[in-house]
Amino acid sequence: MKKSIFFVLILTICAVDCSISSAQTYDELITRSFDYLEADSLREAEEALREALRIEPGNPSNGMLLLNLGTIQRRQGKLKDAEDSYTIGLAFMPNNLTLLNNRAQLFAEMDKYPEAINDYTEVILQEPENENAYYERALCRLMNQDTLGARLDLEQIDRFNPNSAKSRLGMAYVYKAQGLWREASELYDALIERNPKNASLLRERAEVYYFSNRMGAALDDINKSIDFDPHEPYSYVLRAQIRYAKGDKEFARRDLNRALDLGLNRDEVSDLIEKLK
Repeated sequence: MKKSIFFVLILTICAVDCSISSAQTYDELITRSFDYLEADSLREAEEALREALRIEPGNPSNGMLLLNLGTIQRRQGKLKDAEDSYTIGLAFMPNNLTLLNNRAQLFAEMDKYPEAINDYTEVILQEPENENAYYERALCRLMNQDTLGARLDLEQIDRFNPNSAKSRLGMAYVYKAQGLWREASELYDALIERNPKNASLLRERAEVYYFSNRMGAALDDINKSIDFDPHEPYSYVLRAQIRYAKGDKEFARRDLNRALDLGLNRDEVSDLIEKLK
């Protein structure tokens, strides 16, 4: 009965018009999908894998094929299709760590934090010292308003890796969520000392300084961050906020326009746009 359900699910996921001839064999279609991927033809690669699934829905290799299909769909922004592919793939290979990790990442991308937490928990049950799984689960718990759970995950990392940069970065996020700016800045100080040209760390410490009303230090950090990575729109948004707080409204407008030029969605900064009119 379960096997017939899997067949129905696979046939459902393959119910699309394909331009690929069904005369091709399963292996030929998979090879064709790799060729399309090398040419960055994602739609054609997806169609080739769908067709392979359609002609051999019971092939034992379909778990890995569905992993590839889900990743291709995710790259195209087809997040619900990717979720379906990963989920059906896990029906074939329920303990596959790559599938579990990929679906967990996808759930987090879709703001489905409880589902992501469940998948990372499955990964940790198989690999009790998987540092990345603890770190990502901590971030999902933090986004799910569970700061205690996030702290426990990060403390667990420290038990088997006392020098973990991930646990310190994660704790900085926890402190920021709790408004503990001094504690967060001390962690960023240590991280930046080891990575002085890391644009993301500098931007995040600048944010901490901004919320601590240390505008001079915030401006110094965000300027350095932009020097190292001039194409990150959120850096210009933060610098606009800092400059607005310092009374430099004209320079703040320029930064905000630069962020919009780099592709930032206007809806994300609608309040700042109104302030700078």
